Amino acid sequence: MRVAVERITGTAVMALVVTAHLVTPGQVAAQSANPYELSKYREWSLSIAGAGLLAAGLVVQGNQEPLTQDEIEELDPNDVNSFDRSATEEWSTGADMASDLLVLTLIASPAVMAVAESQSGGRLTLGVMYAETILLNNGVVQLLKGVTERTRPFAYNDDPEIPQEKKEQTNTRRSFPSGHTANAFAAAVFLGSTYSKLHPESSARKWIWAGSLTAATAVGYFRYKAGKHFPTDIITGAAIGAAFGYIVPKLHETGVVYVSPVEGGAALGTVLRF
Repeated sequence: MRVAVERITGTAVMALVVTAHLVTPGQVAAQSANPYELSKYREWSLSIAGAGLLAAGLVVQGNQEPLTQDEIEELDPNDVNSFDRSATEEWSTGADMASDLLVLTLIASPAVMAVAESQSGGRLTLGVMYAETILLNNGVVQLLKGVTERTRPFAYNDDPEIPQEKKEQTNTRRSFPSGHTANAFAAAVFLGSTYSKLHPESSARKWIWAGSLTAATAVGYFRYKAGKHFPTDIITGAAIGAAFGYIVPKLHETGVVYVSPVEGGAALGTVLRF
């Protein structure tokens, strides 16, 4: 059975639950051996922001209509910009499946690292940080998919092996950006940056960076070969995922003070580095 990865709503909701309910005042104290720390104001703010983006994206997508037969027949590869046009000639169910399996492996990798950490406080901190990364990343991706309504490249392809009913699915209008690639790069950059921070003397750091980024790049390539995304979809997805994979851990580094402008509130905040 093909795994549905593009809209990982269940994972995102789980991320929200982990972030919102496991973080309690008694658990946000910084660990002496941990370069990362939690703050209830920051965690609530990031969780609310991610959940809001995801909810907005799903609402917008709920109003999308699938392509009609007439609209499909009117699709012309020559209307696609020259940089992206080659994607309209691609179609591969094998590449599609490979991208599913590889992105799931990448998504699981930071979670495995978190479980392997010796300190329970470190495991919790990494778990919350990663949950926020996935939630924010998918919130932005799903909102963009709903707003842009870009048609996937395989819909332009006249290959008779492509099922007509597949072209007529609503999901065919959600090409931009690539969710697989965004999740792959979010996981890869999160894994590389946090492992390097936790184990600065480890010789494995460069191999983790190289391996995870290579795998993430392969996900993007497979999405292109599958005919599911244009190069610009993939590049944008990689940029979004990499940004959240880097920024979220950075916000949690010790020495970053998060100040809530509303006492007892958690809606907004300011980050100060000393």
